[in-house]
Amino acid sequence: MSTPSITVTIDGRTLTQDDIHAIEFERIKHVFRDMSALGAQLHDATGADMTLKQALALPFAKAKEALVVTKVRLGREGILNLYKDRLAQSDEMWHRIAAETVKGRNMQPAYVEVNVDGVTIGDFIAYNRALNKNGDTTAPFYIHPEHFVFEAKDGGQYVMETVGEYQEPTFQFLYLGPNPTKPVEEDADTTIAIAGDTAWLVSDHTYLPIMGIHQFKAKKGGMRAKLGIFFPENAPIEVVNGHKEHLAVEFSNALTYAARKKSIMSPVFNAVVILRKALTRK
Repeated sequence: MSTPSITVTIDGRTLTQDDIHAIEFERIKHVFRDMSALGAQLHDATGADMTLKQALALPFAKAKEALVVTKVRLGREGILNLYKDRLAQSDEMWHRIAAETVKGRNMQPAYVEVNVDGVTIGDFIAYNRALNKNGDTTAPFYIHPEHFVFEAKDGGQYVMETVGEYQEPTFQFLYLGPNPTKPVEEDADTTIAIAGDTAWLVSDHTYLPIMGIHQFKAKKGGMRAKLGIFFPENAPIEVVNGHKEHLAVEFSNALTYAARKKSIMSPVFNAVVILRKALTRK
């Protein structure tokens, strides 16, 4: 089992893994408080019932595991039912934002830069493909505490998460179709870019005016990534800034798990990346 070296930079500020864990720990506690306020029974890592006071007293690793167990015990429908009123409030916010948005105009970028040794682009692609394929519903819970529902089907992903650490969770469908519109041009040193421009609310198919492009740049023994989510001009700035922290936690965890669970397909994807990089230089 290898441990990658990960450095995250937000707005010129370098975050250590201790910094990332501190952000994640606070969001774990936030979710515990919300679930308890909504009437959910919390569970520790063994599955035993616990109070909110007991949950908030747990150290980071045990709190993280306990939150995963609590979500598993609730199940998909239990979580959606628990948060149904708050999801409706979130939908109302996005309805207002969408009604006042011209797609692609004056978008607010949330950028996060990541430098990693020990995980290549091929490793990361292989890990994510396996995650989408094997149907492990708990993996997204470990990647970020504000992931509540994740299901890969219908040509995309059904995701319930708190966008930008802001107010209530959103239940959305992210369509992973071909040839999405990119919010910005790729950097000259980008090896592979993954873009998205189509998402909608699961409740009523309201289009969410959010775009994204994650740019991955190969280097020996690792990679650099420039992660970018672009919010409409009338989205609260708290969403934009909060989502930078969300991305930092999400990708730090995903890269760590990718290092631990390297797929047999990693060499194949690594070879493709090397070839792509060579062709790009010509």
